[in-house]
Amino acid sequence: MEKSQQDCQEELAALKKEFDDFVYIVSHDIKSPMRAIANIATWIEEDLSNGLTQDVTTNFELLKNRVNRLENMMNGLLELSRVERAELEFYCVNIPKVMSSCFDLYRNNHVEFTLDTTIVTENFITLGAKFQKVILGLLDNAVRFNDKEQIKIRVTILESDDEFTIEITDNGPGIPEEVVPKIFSIFYTVNSKDVFNTTGAGLAISCKILKLVGGKLKYTAGISNGSIFTLNWPKNIILKN
Repeated sequence: MEKSQQDCQEELAALKKEFDDFVYIVSHDIKSPMRAIANIATWIEEDLSNGLTQDVTTNFELLKNRVNRLENMMNGLLELSRVERAELEFYCVNIPKVMSSCFDLYRNNHVEFTLDTTIVTENFITLGAKFQKVILGLLDNAVRFNDKEQIKIRVTILESDDEFTIEITDNGPGIPEEVVPKIFSIFYTVNSKDVFNTTGAGLAISCKILKLVGGKLKYTAGISNGSIFTLNWPKNIILKN
């Protein structure tokens, strides 16, 4: 007898939970031995400090850097696996205040923010930590990968009956068209991880959060280079058990 649609959905949900649990356990349990490797490398380096050549010192630094990168990637994988089980508290969010606090984390002489908004509903109840996580992640992306001496980021917020549309535009180098389909994949980075200190998990985490709340995230190229990330955040969120 053929499986019913409900049976298939239940089986798919069980497999998904099993996979998420596996990712959580693996990423959590690998962190301890990685820290041990980094500590042992440091101890060996200290014990041999008087007899180390410059090449050996460089190799020790490279080893510790790679272990640290691997640990950060495991942290990203762990965070991705916990999107649907952590920080699920609903509370009132004031959108202009959230934006201002996010801007303050990156504002300096080289970063200029512009906020354009015509929203009527400044306060709404939502998954506040998730909302701020997505905004911070996209702003960090716009700042971290920007190659301009003066970084300019414009945030435009529109409101409809059902959702908020937030558009984040930067004056960075943009993303090559041929790699755009890959940018939301876990650990993918346009530039080498040796050039930028990043795990490549940020956009994947933002996508999973938006999928959880019933929103969307998309990328479009700017008119004169740069990147535009547009997210749609629903006003009313119904989490599925």
